Amino acid sequence: MFGLTYEDIVKVIKTEKGLSEEEIKSKVQEKLTKLSDLISKEGAAHILANELGINLFDRKISKIKINKLLPGMRSVNILGKVVKLYGIREFKTDQREGKVANLLFGDETGVLRLVLWDTKLISKLENDEVKEGSVIRVKNAYVKQNNGYKELHLGSQGELALEDAKIKVADKGISEYVRKEIGKLEDGMNNVGVFGTIVQAFEPRFYDACPDCGKKATEGKCKEHGEVISKKIPILNIFLDDGTGNIRAVAFRDQVFDLTEIKEKEFVEGPELFESIKETILGKQVLLVGRIVKNEMFDRLEFMVQRVVNMKPEDIIKEMQNDV
Repeated sequence: MFGLTYEDIVKVIKTEKGLSEEEIKSKVQEKLTKLSDLISKEGAAHILANELGINLFDRKISKIKINKLLPGMRSVNILGKVVKLYGIREFKTDQREGKVANLLFGDETGVLRLVLWDTKLISKLENDEVKEGSVIRVKNAYVKQNNGYKELHLGSQGELALEDAKIKVADKGISEYVRKEIGKLEDGMNNVGVFGTIVQAFEPRFYDACPDCGKKATEGKCKEHGEVISKKIPILNIFLDDGTGNIRAVAFRDQVFDLTEIKEKEFVEGPELFESIKETILGKQVLLVGRIVKNEMFDRLEFMVQRVVNMKPEDIIKEMQNDV
């Protein structure tokens, strides 16, 4: 659990609280008995540590696999392969400006998005030191959740180094998404790729977000970071049509910038922006990757965009031929 074994948790409790191994095992057994063996021994040890005021999330977690990562983990060390690079973006807020890079990172247990915030780490991508297919050791990372998916983030304390090792990435990481026609989409589908034409766009809406974590900020306050100078985050609704049907697609933050090809610093509220968006995206053919949800209020399926796949003209032609 949480990348720590039962023995690891016992060792932490023993060191920090001065309990003997026998005392710890006895207390763990009490938890197992109380919960009628509905949890593992490892889980019981974790509950005990939590009751004793020990935050296991802040332990240095090494030799962990992607499928064992959980939101909230910090100081994570992990080995994996760069499956795909999604480019580098510049950003600017009232508090800071810089660059952010996104890549798909995987091992034999799964894949997730790896986000780099430090310019020294990003320079490794800019200099082609780290490229698609590179095996890298990530150190001092932290895990966040975004739209229901786990992400690994590397800030100024993070490290990234090339490793001479072989990693076989899980099959689902290589395929990245499953192509579906709009007419065959169903509620609950994840990691779905839909190719179609943008036939309608609605004026973007904005919400106030924390500049550090991106979560909603209410009256200048973030639940995680306290008082902050919030920034405006755009939400863009469009209709995508592929000939078999059409669906409302909802894009947030980076996906909005990718769809509209408008830089974040130029994305401000106003009718002029919407006119620019319509000129850019109406009639545009795109491949979107995301998940399908049921909007109960309107009794319809909606597509929650998680990634915009940049396509070359020859790729678009190929997709169109495949759909014929």
